[in-house]
Amino acid sequence: MDCPNCKTWNPDDKEVCWRCQTPLPKPKPPKKRTQTGGFPSWMWMLIAAFFAMTLLGQCLFSPLNVPQ
Repeated sequence: MDCPNCKTWNPDDKEVCWRCQTPLPKPKPPKKRTQTGGFPSWMWMLIAAFFAMTLLGQCLFSPLNVPQ
């Protein structure tokens, strides 16, 4: 990391610059990403809607075998 004051390179574990003793800014940790099995959330919703429509279609449009 470079010092904001004198532009000297410093290792990431240092808190002050070794040359000018200026406090160094803290490195920001990378953002954590949530993993949902590799698909975006809209894809999971599309898959769930497909299976729900398939099940609903089988229930509503199945031939009724009612004995007479």
